[in-house]
Amino acid sequence: MDADKLQLPITELNVRQPLVVGPNAPAREAIDRLKEKGAGCVLVLDDDGYLLGIFTERDVLQKLAPLGSAAADRPVSDFMTSRPTVLHQDDSIVFALHQMHLGGYRHIPLMDDDEKPRHIVSVRTVVDYLAARLTESDLRHEA
Repeated sequence: MDADKLQLPITELNVRQPLVVGPNAPAREAIDRLKEKGAGCVLVLDDDGYLLGIFTERDVLQKLAPLGSAAADRPVSDFMTSRPTVLHQDDSIVFALHQMHLGGYRHIPLMDDDEKPRHIVSVRTVVDYLAARLTESDLRHEA
């Protein structure tokens, strides 16, 4: 694979629209959305559409589950990761991979020019992009 492809902006990826909830939504609602859509994260936005945090499967397992099922009625803002790392449209694919590696993230919000989240960049999206661009010689095993 041509290494230059990793320098392309992340807008080259097939990014998806994020699932969103407000900060006062019950965590249960966010979990239901995750299950319903088969997604790994929900963005928590204020009334003006600005990012407050991200609520992931990992937050469910590490922060909410130990408290028992009744905790799911508490606001999602109690369990979200506040001020998450974000990406911008002119960031490169390799920069996105680097951020994911450094933070151990599987999902990073992609911001627009107004600093509002418009998409989600997932590690799966990056891997799919890379796999689609592998050449025959990339796949040949050298002994």
